[in-house]
Amino acid sequence: MKVSTIFLMLSFLVLNIAHNACAKLSSEEEVLITFIDENHVDQLNLLEKLVNINSGTENAEGVKKIGDLLNPEFEKLGFKTEWIDLPGDMKHAGSLVATHSAGAVKNRVLLIGHLDTVFPVDSPFQSFAVSPDEKTATGPGVIDDKGGLVTILYAMKALAYSGKLKNANVTIVLIGDEEYAAKPTTISRKALLDAAKNSDIALGFEFALSADELVTNRRGLSEWYLSSSGKSQHSSSIFESSVGFGAVYEVARVLNGIRTSLSNTSGLTINPGIILGGQTASEIVQQGSGAATGQKTIIAAQALTHGDLRFLSNEQKSKAEDAMFHIANDALPNTTSKFTFIDIIPAMSETEGNKQLLEQFSNINSELGGASLRAVPAAKRGGADISYVSAYVSGSLDGLGPWGEGAHSQHETLAVASLALATKRAAIFISRYIQQ
Repeated sequence: MKVSTIFLMLSFLVLNIAHNACAKLSSEEEVLITFIDENHVDQLNLLEKLVNINSGTENAEGVKKIGDLLNPEFEKLGFKTEWIDLPGDMKHAGSLVATHSAGAVKNRVLLIGHLDTVFPVDSPFQSFAVSPDEKTATGPGVIDDKGGLVTILYAMKALAYSGKLKNANVTIVLIGDEEYAAKPTTISRKALLDAAKNSDIALGFEFALSADELVTNRRGLSEWYLSSSGKSQHSSSIFESSVGFGAVYEVARVLNGIRTSLSNTSGLTINPGIILGGQTASEIVQQGSGAATGQKTIIAAQALTHGDLRFLSNEQKSKAEDAMFHIANDALPNTTSKFTFIDIIPAMSETEGNKQLLEQFSNINSELGGASLRAVPAAKRGGADISYVSAYVSGSLDGLGPWGEGAHSQHETLAVASLALATKRAAIFISRYIQQ
């Protein structure tokens, strides 16, 4: 069902916001606001079309369809577009890159979104729907991140309409597998990294948690494997000095050591997600499953644990890894333990540049009649693609998409009014930034 009446519902709200804001916003910025309001229904209709195309990460064809739908929209605005495929053995879609150059190498903005969702082809949650009061909309990816995609596009449309885009150096990278990055990320994130190295700031259009929160820092993510071994004997001899304690007691010791020594470290979490132990133990990592064999009368010879580690900074990660290595090395008699760590997403550390971007967006939000904006505690947000690039730019900010609730669930919901406001924030910020 096409959305055709929501603009009428929002008109009174928009008029009041414009009335409160007119004293501070320039006439050029009012043009941006008017364009976004007048095209709000079209923006929602495009969002509906995107949401109704399944683009679960593993559905590379569906992800590509989202890119194909957006590609001509950016081309009409004067962007040079390129679809960058990943190697076939990665089995994921690539990235859509759209570049607009004003010639001068200054005030270069990188905008980041993603084309995929967490919902597979066989998910029962497949379609866009608007609530009876037209205040909310539900659907797979409606906020994560298809709401962000249409925010980026319509901010660019508004800038083009006002004549501001011609002076903008903007690169847009829309990733095809943000929800589950193909490994190694040096390949799957190459287009994003290349764009960041030629940009001054980066803005991420992941969904916001609320109307007055943005993201200035995100925790990094790595995974770890703990392999423990013991001496296999009849269970009647366990605890004897010549036999020891077996692999299961050993892995329990290591995990408890982590709990007692690291669980009170602010911002750090270490989660053992799966554990297997017995005479044999093996994990099928991609399927999130495994198998263990053994008998109650035989001391366990092998134990495997697979978990993740989330951290506020690379320094915190290094300290945690060192502590975990130390714990593992203090093995029980006749057992061994060994950790292997694999980096996934670096931390997006909070910087002065990030804080300055937050302040600028906060000022814009106030001028639009809203509250001051604050930073979300890093522990409340997971990793995102902006984390890969934050070290390459002078400032980065995320959570610039619309807001709602229930992301990654069948209750994913958009607050409809937030879509226009998020778009206005982005358009006004870029309009000001390119003139600095």
